[in-house]
Amino acid sequence: MISKTSLIVLTCILSTCTSFLSLEPCKTISGIDNFDVSGYLGVWYEYSNLFEVFQIGGKCVRANYTLREDDKIGVKNEQVNKWFGNYLSVSGTASFPDPAVTNKGELVVSFTDVIPEFGSTSAGATRAQNGRANYIVADTDYSTYSLVYSCTQIWFTSKESLWVLTRDQKPAQSVVDAAYQKARDLGLPVDSLRQTEQDGCSALP
Repeated sequence: MISKTSLIVLTCILSTCTSFLSLEPCKTISGIDNFDVSGYLGVWYEYSNLFEVFQIGGKCVRANYTLREDDKIGVKNEQVNKWFGNYLSVSGTASFPDPAVTNKGELVVSFTDVIPEFGSTSAGATRAQNGRANYIVADTDYSTYSLVYSCTQIWFTSKESLWVLTRDQKPAQSVVDAAYQKARDLGLPVDSLRQTEQDGCSALP
């Protein structure tokens, strides 16, 4: 009988899992300057992303960012399993690599109770433990969209991650067009984005 882990690996091999591994080094993408934490807090819906193994079978993906008493940002990622309809969530924290520099859109996101880093691999876990940003807000207008980028160097390859987040679960096409154009201007892999299903989300609390 095929185990769940083997099935995920098999699915990964048969799909586009390896299409975002590159022999090129990670791009130099910086987070935005004058980052407004308070303006960024709240709910963001995932409009599209690059393929991520840990999101296989997920739809209705959203993230909620809150300010904690310890001044870290609380992170709650939620989704609905498209095959079984059950609700899933994982909680973690986000913080600035340098606590003295809080005006740059570059954060270290960690889900220590489940996985050591957002979209983790063993190499990625090392990046998070070393305090290097793994959640780069490449651009946002705070009210309609955000472009979040991450890249992990894995030996002689690199693995890119890109998320297009929107405030509305089903954003206007003009918002999507603006976000995608900005991503292209930044040299991000827009053409490889896959739209996230945001229908049948009644299981979300």
